[in-house]
Amino acid sequence: MAVNAVRASWREKVVTETNKNSKLQPSRKELIERAAALVPVLRERSIKTEELRRIPDENIADLKDAGLWRILRPECYGGYITDFGAMVDVSIELGRGCASTAWVYINLISHNWMLPLWPREAMEEIWDENPDALIGSTLVFPSGNLKSVDGGYHFSGRWPYASGIDASDWMMLGSMIPNEKEGKEPRIVVVRASELEVIDTWFVSGLAGTGSKDVACENLFVPNYRVLNPALTREGYTPGTENLDGDAYSFPLVPFIPHLNMGPIIGIAIGAYEDFINKLQSQTSVYNRSRLAEHTTIQLKIAEAGVLIDTAKLLVRENWMEAHQFIKNGDRSSVSDRARWRRDAAYACKCCVDAVDLIHGVSGATANYLDNILQLRHRDIHAAAHQIHLSWDINAPEFGRVAVGLTPTNPLL
Repeated sequence: MAVNAVRASWREKVVTETNKNSKLQPSRKELIERAAALVPVLRERSIKTEELRRIPDENIADLKDAGLWRILRPECYGGYITDFGAMVDVSIELGRGCASTAWVYINLISHNWMLPLWPREAMEEIWDENPDALIGSTLVFPSGNLKSVDGGYHFSGRWPYASGIDASDWMMLGSMIPNEKEGKEPRIVVVRASELEVIDTWFVSGLAGTGSKDVACENLFVPNYRVLNPALTREGYTPGTENLDGDAYSFPLVPFIPHLNMGPIIGIAIGAYEDFINKLQSQTSVYNRSRLAEHTTIQLKIAEAGVLIDTAKLLVRENWMEAHQFIKNGDRSSVSDRARWRRDAAYACKCCVDAVDLIHGVSGATANYLDNILQLRHRDIHAAAHQIHLSWDINAPEFGRVAVGLTPTNPLL
């Protein structure tokens, strides 16, 4: 009882101080400005980040100093209550500077939004112990196995793509659990990062700085309250979140994971566009010394790349704003809505990749030099686009199935 009283007292103090001091609850505009202010230094460190094959400690610290790790952590744990899109917009700014940093940021910060979907004991265990705890994930469900035991589960598996594991205190891992009727069904399991074996497999051509290594465990005990059935999140309004401030906690989970991934991708595309435009101010042709900015073909590529990026931004923003309006009205999304949202995120990804390809294609041989950040952005955006949630070839047919009245192949949709 004494421990619980201390915890309650601490949370009450945080809320009181937050209400008294507006600086503890910055506006979304302030948060985005803080992220934008980091762009030059992140850009400067981007090559170093790739060489390290993980996010530099100073990047993690800079994000903490800017308060950006607090977004959508519940207010009682010292967090900032914002709309869903604040996470996306901050990661767009970070992506203008460093794709890998933005990718790890959105992976970790998204779990501030997701952890409240678990029973309250999970939040209390993690954030009472360390309000600044960072939570990573790799939701590859077939890679994990759960076996029921008294009070919880024995958990085993090996998972790829653990982006940001080097900076994470906890991890969310996908798993399957036996089901008498359907064979197996998915679960998301929260474990301490220190309880996992980290296997360095991340030798890649793009997003190398994310440090997305393999992780593994064998017969690790996990209590019941750290295991979530993602089917509960299908329509949003997950049990337990109704007592939390902030409509973002009522979002359906599966349709909006791709929108999180889109933040860094839009940022990469904007960064490539900005770098290209800036270089054109003085760039001339090696062969005839003509000014490249005056070439009509270049101007056409600029226009097309720009509208592709703007299309991606508009699609992503329209989707999360629509979901917020659903919640405001007390409505629930349909399967058709959720399939459309995933379709739109996948198409937004396609737009950004096409935009960077257009820019890269008219940048000449100088784009091949390793000290030219454009070649890094080109590799990074193609690596990011391989994320299954953003595959047009997967998500477009899924929408088509739903549109003609067929059952979706994704059971969590």
